[in-house]
Amino acid sequence: MLAAGVLVLATGLLCLLASIHFKGLRYFDRPTVARHPAFDRVLALGRWILVPSGLALMARASWSAFAVAGGLLALAWGWRRALRSIPFQARIVRREYDAIRRRHPGAAEDDLLRRLAWRRHPAWGEELIDQMVRDYATIEALSVMMVRMERGFRGFRGGIRRGAARSGPGPRS
Repeated sequence: MLAAGVLVLATGLLCLLASIHFKGLRYFDRPTVARHPAFDRVLALGRWILVPSGLALMARASWSAFAVAGGLLALAWGWRRALRSIPFQARIVRREYDAIRRRHPGAAEDDLLRRLAWRRHPAWGEELIDQMVRDYATIEALSVMMVRMERGFRGFRGGIRRGAARSGPGPRS
């Protein structure tokens, strides 16, 4: 019974990983089967059925195995939430900004912000980056906005994807 619970739980986690992977791809980069409208729903349904079922089977077989598996899942969920949080991601952007500032000590603030935005997202284009630097003139404000744009909000999905344009006129010197 315990082995069956572990197997069902592992299958549910595999559905979760596949769902995250395929949602990260552009539509035409997905395999043909993953382009079907019901594909994402089937993976979501599989993960929502298999993970609790696997935990239930484990609880039925061994309460300690259930507690360990549930604790590890809760810990992994919390860790992922913390790493993907806006404050943590904004701190990473600020660290990158500090590295650019050390490399270019005499550069103006807006030029450093442009370099940062261009380095992280060359596909966004010079006009969008210039507008962002004008609207968010401090690293704190720009870092939060960049993280929000990377996540996608209100119809904007601006993260770098495979095959995105990486050439172009770069930041002004």
